[in-house]
Amino acid sequence: MSIQEKLPEHLSTLCLKGKTLQFIVYQGTALEDKAWSETHVSSTRNGYGQVSSIQSNSVLKRECWIRLENGKEKVIGLPDNSAFAVRAGHRLTLVGVHSRHLEKDTVYYIALVNHAVAKWVPLNQVSVIRRLAGTNSTVAQSLANMFVVATLGIGAIVLMLINRSLHNNYAVPLDLHSAKIARWSLQQA
Repeated sequence: MSIQEKLPEHLSTLCLKGKTLQFIVYQGTALEDKAWSETHVSSTRNGYGQVSSIQSNSVLKRECWIRLENGKEKVIGLPDNSAFAVRAGHRLTLVGVHSRHLEKDTVYYIALVNHAVAKWVPLNQVSVIRRLAGTNSTVAQSLANMFVVATLGIGAIVLMLINRSLHNNYAVPLDLHSAKIARWSLQQA
């Protein structure tokens, strides 16, 4: 069940670069917190087709199952952050954002608050930031790659400046607003 109507007006919307974001807050109960490791193995071959090197990369994955107040269940990918703990039965608040500047009728979950331990964690916000900035398409990525190649790598400096701008204009304000909503949510206990 959404408690959006309970959000104070100053927390329910945020305007970034002329784009209005609407925030939604859902209450729920943790059902399960799962963690596992995924290992990705790749190899390279020499000119004779023989394996010349093998590389492996292990990644820790976490997810939390939540039963919302309306009875629906959601699975949320958690960051690899051992400082944020969740156990079955913990009361949680899930912070979501939607906008006409994002994918239509889609809520992006950007933060999770655990009331039992009085902590919150930002969730993966990369897709929200890319969609707001208009850099989420394969066309935009292809053009950026061609620009770097065409400028003999000098374009990498431009891309670094663009990434810094995305961070300052979208990531920082979104994270600060998520923190305000998390603090408000913890005070509602």
